[in-house]
Amino acid sequence: MSVAQPRKKSRAVFWIAAIVIGSIILATALLANDMRNLRALDARYHLDLFNGSAQQPLTPTVTAAAPQITAGQIANSKPGEIAAPKSTTANPATTSAKASAPTPATPAKAPATAKAARARLSHLFDTPVDALRGAFVRSWRITGPALCADLTKSGLPVGEWRQSALGAGTFECSYEIQKGGNGDPNAASFFIIIRGAPTGELDNIRIKVIMPDNADGRAIGETFIDAVVMLLTETRWLDFQTALDAIGKLQDVTQRAFGAKLSFFREFRNDRSFNLQLGLERKTPEEIRTAIVFDQARWTLRSPPLAK
Repeated sequence: MSVAQPRKKSRAVFWIAAIVIGSIILATALLANDMRNLRALDARYHLDLFNGSAQQPLTPTVTAAAPQITAGQIANSKPGEIAAPKSTTANPATTSAKASAPTPATPAKAPATAKAARARLSHLFDTPVDALRGAFVRSWRITGPALCADLTKSGLPVGEWRQSALGAGTFECSYEIQKGGNGDPNAASFFIIIRGAPTGELDNIRIKVIMPDNADGRAIGETFIDAVVMLLTETRWLDFQTALDAIGKLQDVTQRAFGAKLSFFREFRNDRSFNLQLGLERKTPEEIRTAIVFDQARWTLRSPPLAK
């Protein structure tokens, strides 16, 4: 008849061995590398295990060694007398003074809790990198077909948005009026052209006007001012309206803001001939970079052709 081994005893031995081995591994991990892991736990949970080690160590007191008496000195001395040995050390007073001098203590290390935070919460307040700077840029707030339709309703029959004679990639609408014969120095004229892309996005607006000092010139001048005011209203670039005062006085003026430009200037060949240009002009690297980012034509790539 066989007797089974007691299971409770074997389980107890197993758990005791596991606890002992685990304790050895844990102690090794905590005490290794000059107790670095244990110090980290102390700093993390504020256990204050190492406060005693940061105290200033006591300076050991140096005492003079007691003089030793040899058997020969006792034999040669008179009864009741003991010969004093010759001192091979320095003056006892000097030795005592040196021994009592305090030793400079080593400054205690700062607690581990003084470490700076490792993770940064946000890069919002980082110093801007010049190579990655951007800028605010303007875009047209109206399409070419809509602007041409509004100008026609206001009395400038520029016609519909149509393909230009320059090529299939350019669309435009335009209007021209002339009062007086060709070659007449007193003739007045007005010409406006609006150009852009087939998608309807505007590119630039140009006006050329000749305003002689006569009735026809003054009538053309009124048409010109009305057209400028309407263009600035339609584009919603209202800050350019500050140039209307100089334009009304026929003074050269140029304004730039957020990648857009308005320019009004007199032609050097004829002091009664003027040009006005309105459009987008991105010159700085920051303006060019922002315009590229928000260019919808670059947002998606063309699909590759289907394999036959």
